Amino acid sequence: MAKGSTAAFKGLKIAFLLLGDRNKASSRVRGYWIGEELEILGHRVSYHRTSRRRDYLRMLAVMLRHDVLIFQKQYSRYDIALLRLAKIMGKRVFFDIDDAPSRIEREVTKRNAATMMRETHGVFTGSHNLEALAQESGGAVHFIPSGIRLSQYQIQTKSEAVPVCLGWIGNGAHYVEDLTTILESPLRLLAAKYDIRLKIVGACGEQKLAETFGAIQGLTLDLVDQLNWSDPDEVAAAVADFDIGLYPLIENKFNIYKCAFKALEYMATAIPVVASDVGANGDVVTHDSDGYLVSTSDEWATCLSHLIEDDGERRNFGVRGRTKVEERYSTKVLAAQISELL
Repeated sequence: MAKGSTAAFKGLKIAFLLLGDRNKASSRVRGYWIGEELEILGHRVSYHRTSRRRDYLRMLAVMLRHDVLIFQKQYSRYDIALLRLAKIMGKRVFFDIDDAPSRIEREVTKRNAATMMRETHGVFTGSHNLEALAQESGGAVHFIPSGIRLSQYQIQTKSEAVPVCLGWIGNGAHYVEDLTTILESPLRLLAAKYDIRLKIVGACGEQKLAETFGAIQGLTLDLVDQLNWSDPDEVAAAVADFDIGLYPLIENKFNIYKCAFKALEYMATAIPVVASDVGANGDVVTHDSDGYLVSTSDEWATCLSHLIEDDGERRNFGVRGRTKVEERYSTKVLAAQISELL
């Protein structure tokens, strides 16, 4: 090799087509975080948003410079056209999905998603229910759960402070019915017996959350409307005082495809989880080991009571949960799997 020359690049040039920036959970977790790990593995990665029509024209030039395109939850008619053109150009094309294709059961959206699943070289699904859905389209399907970037989730040292903090983090605008419908009754029972605090991070100004939980006598309520979700320190600080992580989900046609990322966030910080036995929660949480899976109001009250009373059990559950995330759900582990598939 001549002096001053560099070794030839041997990795893949990968373009992620994303719905949002780092503040959007699916783009951050399944796009940016995975892409950063793929770069460590020797690939070159770029990120592109295609929210406007002119963005798709720009993608024509992007395709020329890349070997692989990954559409993350993108399935408009323009995405389908781009997918087909990319295949004509000899590019490898993949589709990544971590939610039901349509929250409101819109038929055209479901058809578009099915087309993406059928015509790409492979589909990455965040849950086994999504895996089964994708398999109906007849394409190659790979189960890739949502992953945790462990450096962003540090184990928190817990004291035996009172009140015990029951915490939830997410987009309150999307989960307001899940939170209020499922948690109001058990929290009324618990607040009459224990000194507890409910902290909701990401309340998004939802008045129903304030009205429902603010009316529970004896319950201390802490609502945090918004965070800079792209700032790892801010997110870590927001959950630092959680003693128990809550993940209530109503069982419906949308929630059954959820990928349990919220449970993984709690487990990554060694926080025990109490979650509805819906969607991927049953695959991620091991009942009575690193958390509890519950279905009824009585089960919510019973399992939360046990953890409120037993701080030693909270610690044990938390350690087991963190270990599970390190071994099976870190972005490093998942990116290596994706690299092999690409």
